[in-house]
Amino acid sequence: MSIHTRRGDKGSTDLFSGERLKKSDIQVEAYGVIDEANSWLGLARVKNKYSDLNSLILSIQHKLFVVGAQLASLSKKPTEIIQQKDVDFLEEKIEELEKEVSIKGFIIPGDSELGSLLDIVRTIIRRAERKIIMTQEIKNIHFDIKLLKYINRLSDLLFMMSRVADRRFIIKSVTYKVRSILQNEEK
Repeated sequence: MSIHTRRGDKGSTDLFSGERLKKSDIQVEAYGVIDEANSWLGLARVKNKYSDLNSLILSIQHKLFVVGAQLASLSKKPTEIIQQKDVDFLEEKIEELEKEVSIKGFIIPGDSELGSLLDIVRTIIRRAERKIIMTQEIKNIHFDIKLLKYINRLSDLLFMMSRVADRRFIIKSVTYKVRSILQNEEK
């Protein structure tokens, strides 16, 4: 089977459940934004040097395929859907990361490359959340509340992951500078 089917040449696409929609449809936009977030997470994973965050990113990427399948369905439910245990998992990870970083006030992104990439993904997930809500309102479709909770918690988790990445980078940078100063003083 070839990657090009020519079925989308006139501006429509197939949903997972078989229906065809215009590519400009808000539902297509919603799952397209999830795909965009997943791609950025791939870049974050490549740039990441922390195994704990890497495994978490990969886990999220797998779940985003589940989210995309749910969003790309109308008449047929996908075989795998977001469940409460998936939401609980995100909440547990948020709590773990909160132990490593305390948040006080507003945060300006940009302390580290990885933190910045995760902040980009966070904002994309927030956009996806808005598109999902718009899809429900415009098309009178109701996605499972667990999917909505998952997306909301995911943006919170990405925020915490970004803060942890920034903190680890700063600690590593300061440690490196202190070592350099001490080595120079010994000479």
